[in-house]
Amino acid sequence: MKDADLVYAGWRALYQLAYILLFRIRAVGVERVPRRGGVLLAANHQSFLDPPAVGMALPRQMHFMARASLFRWPLAAWALHGQHAVPLARGAGDLSAMRLAVDLLREGRGLVLFPEGTRTPDGEVGEFKPGFATVAARARVPVVPAAVDGGFEVWPRWQRVPRPGRVCVAYGEPLEPPQSNKASCVAAAAEVRRRVVALLESIRDANDRTA
Repeated sequence: MKDADLVYAGWRALYQLAYILLFRIRAVGVERVPRRGGVLLAANHQSFLDPPAVGMALPRQMHFMARASLFRWPLAAWALHGQHAVPLARGAGDLSAMRLAVDLLREGRGLVLFPEGTRTPDGEVGEFKPGFATVAARARVPVVPAAVDGGFEVWPRWQRVPRPGRVCVAYGEPLEPPQSNKASCVAAAAEVRRRVVALLESIRDANDRTA
């Protein structure tokens, strides 16, 4: 196993322990995520907990995009690289990051993206920007919808540190990669968002039945 893989495995074990103890995390539908080959996971964005929550629950290693400004501090950069984070210049039309995302997927890697582009201000699912669908179209990989529930309650964007709570991640069935034209990517983004919302509703219905 490569050194980078060992570091990632260490972070995954640490996150899994912390998330179980602090956030009673559970994952639903893990078997729907392909074990091999390029795959793009598109998830709603509730808090800073989301990237490790979505990726670390899976048996395969995943990459994810992180705000480029977070890499300015050496310790943060070391931790983010160890978790396979890729810097993204948000709002700048970062074509290099998009090319890197496509390259990772073509190499058979898994990639987690948050199409809303930022954390939700109110707990609701915002508009899904179609850039992720463009990446999937160019790389010709399936898209797996993923829903995070509980992250907003334990760590809303105006709160400095998280509080204990319950977080759940649900994965949907993979969708075929869209065609590489704008209309198909816009339609794919809307469909993935619809499925993420449906996953959220299923999580909350299950919680209501067990409450």
